Amino acid sequence: MTEVKIPNHIMRLKSALLGCRYSLDGESLYSVKWYKDGHEIYRYVPRDKPPGQAFPLPGVNIDLRNSSDTQVMLRRVTLQSSGVYRCEVSGEAPAFNTVSESETMTVVVTPNHGPKITGGQPRYQIGDIVRVNCTSAPSKPVCHLSWLINGEPAQKQHLKQYDKIVMNRDGLEMARLGLEFRVRAFHFKNGDMKLKCVAKISSLYWQSNEESVESDRQQRAPALESRETVAAKSSTIGAAASRQPSHLISLLPAVLLLFGVVGSWSWPPECVGS
Repeated sequence: MTEVKIPNHIMRLKSALLGCRYSLDGESLYSVKWYKDGHEIYRYVPRDKPPGQAFPLPGVNIDLRNSSDTQVMLRRVTLQSSGVYRCEVSGEAPAFNTVSESETMTVVVTPNHGPKITGGQPRYQIGDIVRVNCTSAPSKPVCHLSWLINGEPAQKQHLKQYDKIVMNRDGLEMARLGLEFRVRAFHFKNGDMKLKCVAKISSLYWQSNEESVESDRQQRAPALESRETVAAKSSTIGAAASRQPSHLISLLPAVLLLFGVVGSWSWPPECVGS
């Protein structure tokens, strides 16, 4: 066996080309056989007429016109087409030397939309707890999810893992990943904090969703309360100051009367002479 070439991942409804190359080292070819999960699906025997023959199996639709001793064409693969494919090459009698090699092929169904973020608030104060979830759309295989905070991967202790959800008879699956952490001052860049969720399937699919949350302006409320307190104290002092003149004003008639009496009083004549 010199080469077995089987796509590791292929999109649903696409055609898959399975390759099998070999060297006979002077022997004659007896047969080339293909198996899926241990079940024979294709056989090529040079002496047969026609030499190629396909065997029915769910998820396997072989294009005989484009299949030979070195390749097999699978048309419009489905989720049932996923599995382990093995090529087996045998030499002619009497030795019937046989070699084989296998690879796994996975049929991929990508999500029809990007991941969704739920549970977040538009604004957070320093000290608040962020609790959000990211959920992927149904796919096969299930998406791998990851969280980023301001472009940096979230720490493991802030992630909450959930079991995948199987959606329907097709076996499509949804992934969910939680993020929970306490907001610190460094989480805000110019007053904003960006939370991004990324969904991936190998190198075939990559999509993300990002939400931007603001620093709650109400965290400045204590400064406002202190100004209100100062204003309240000032008004109290003003009220006290306004009360003091009122006491003086109440004594003023008696003082004026006293001065009036003194002004109209005359000294006795004997005192004047002395």
